[in-house]
Amino acid sequence: MPPESTPRPSLSTQVSRAVIWNTLFVPLRLVAEVLSTLVKINQLSQAGFGLVSLVRGASNLFGTGIDLGTARSLPKYIPEQDHAGGARAVLRLLVAVFALQMAVLLLVALGLALAQPQIGDYLQGLLSSNTRVEAEARAELSLFVADYTWLIVLVVLALLFLGTCYDMLMAFLSSFFRQKAWNSIALAAGLLPQFLTVAAILALPTSLDILGVLGAMVLAPAIAVALAAWQVLGSQRDEQGQPIRLVDEVRTTLRDLRAALPPGFVRYSAVSYLMTVTDFVASFEFVNFFSQDIQGVALLSAGALLVRMSLGYLYTPMVGVQVPLFTRVRQGEGGTLNGAYQSLVRLQLLLLVPGGVGLMLLAEPALLVLNPAYLPAAPIVWVLVPCLFIECLLTTAHNALIVHERLGTIIISRLITLLVVVPLAILLPPWAGLVGMALAFGVARLASGFWVTASGVRLLGLRWPWRFSLRVVLASAAMALIILGVRSFMPPLPTDVTLADKLREAVLMLGMAGIGAVAFFAALRLLGGIDAQDKAQLAKTKLPLKKWLLRVL
Repeated sequence: MPPESTPRPSLSTQVSRAVIWNTLFVPLRLVAEVLSTLVKINQLSQAGFGLVSLVRGASNLFGTGIDLGTARSLPKYIPEQDHAGGARAVLRLLVAVFALQMAVLLLVALGLALAQPQIGDYLQGLLSSNTRVEAEARAELSLFVADYTWLIVLVVLALLFLGTCYDMLMAFLSSFFRQKAWNSIALAAGLLPQFLTVAAILALPTSLDILGVLGAMVLAPAIAVALAAWQVLGSQRDEQGQPIRLVDEVRTTLRDLRAALPPGFVRYSAVSYLMTVTDFVASFEFVNFFSQDIQGVALLSAGALLVRMSLGYLYTPMVGVQVPLFTRVRQGEGGTLNGAYQSLVRLQLLLLVPGGVGLMLLAEPALLVLNPAYLPAAPIVWVLVPCLFIECLLTTAHNALIVHERLGTIIISRLITLLVVVPLAILLPPWAGLVGMALAFGVARLASGFWVTASGVRLLGLRWPWRFSLRVVLASAAMALIILGVRSFMPPLPTDVTLADKLREAVLMLGMAGIGAVAFFAALRLLGGIDAQDKAQLAKTKLPLKKWLLRVL
């Protein structure tokens, strides 16, 4: 007789555990990301940081093409395939998707190999403009590009292959709410570049620091992919609990790729592909390719990365939760669509609104602590925070719509992005420079977000939690007043700072952030705190300091 399977926890339990594990890993991942950014910004010249940003942007550009929309599709179809055909159906889906992506990767590799001379000329043009800024560093990088253009191409191709594997494996883990493994691997992927980058900078002469950073960019995801593959492949067992032979499943799948793809997968992925393409077009990485100087690339990247890093960690409790949650609610495993939607929005409001306000108030001191040379990126932060943070809130309705396969609405939202970003990218930069470039993709994202949220209200009956939103906004306003008052007593930080100045400013910033957090939660509590259903859900979770959190919230 086959062994009895362990009963699957309830949907609310699975989601609660996922959110808890996501949240517990935030401090470790945040420290890793901050330290890694500090090392790159302070140890590399602006030209070097700009070159690394372009390499990463090129990887994401071609990765968008190779993805074929599957990164967004897999979290929806993996649970459905598991429900319909078990582990074998899931494995065949992954094999089919991987085979298709590798075919596209071969075409990209051929194109990059043929275009190597043009790539070198493009990078040399960026380094030769405005040579009064970091002339010596630009000259060294120019020699590096002349000798190692082929290596830059290889690094991009390696990142494409590893990124494809990583996205697929992590989609599997998040689809089954395995947030402990997901976050452990994501933490390794965040920590390893930091350690490897520091080691490369210390071990190699200054002229080869870029070479070391590029090596770290490849080695770190390679280790993360190996860890993810071990987690996924080790869990592949059939209905009798026996390990599935991967080779047999690969042969079966390759004989008929179409049979391995579930009904609707191609159509869904096509829409997801449009989403992925428009997401990249409405990003600083794409806009950077239109910059005329490597310093502009560095400044826009620094400002956008500060915003994206902050947003990423504030959003961490929601990572890998929304699409599987909406999918399982649709399958009737518990809860209602509008209840799930409002709970997700309330949690995001609680994190993103005060977090965004605090980031805007502390942008200048944060950039001074990172590196005073990047202080001109502060206006970029002020522009991008409201655009990207609000867009993140609006994306919840987008996820509900795509799970319910309202693909026409999604297509229109993505066309809106293109219709907005293209004219703004042409008109704003000549008038507002780097801030105009940031506004171009920020406003385009907002326009799309407002459309999908309005469509979610109209088509799915979603309702925005307005009363809770008002409480959060008022509490954030109180927090802002407190932070501004405290900032007025802080001594100004000179642009020519020492390490001691940076450490002092970092401690003061942490103190201000702590004071702001206390002010926010106190104001929110006075205004009524969180909603009753959220308190009840929090009371059911096994969370450290739960009683204290319930009193505070």
